[in-house]
Amino acid sequence: MLHSSVWDSTDSLVRGQFRMLSEIADSARLDADELRRALSLSEPEWAKWSAFLQSGPLPAQPRLPDMLFRLGTASYTLAVSAELQAVA
Repeated sequence: MLHSSVWDSTDSLVRGQFRMLSEIADSARLDADELRRALSLSEPEWAKWSAFLQSGPLPAQPRLPDMLFRLGTASYTLAVSAELQAVA
């Protein structure tokens, strides 16, 4: 039972990070392909992660720690870029 609640928390965390990145990407007017490239995902990897976001299983690749790092890096980079554009 504990294992299930841990994975539910993990899924929620990753989906939340994707949601945050999607909001930043929307404000920066990035399309899905640009977002895929910002995360350094191949098209097959993007398809699996997109399916995950639609309540699918957690993809095996890239590994979860790597994906969380990519999400954080892309979110930060896009947020800083958007802020710099707003100031300019």
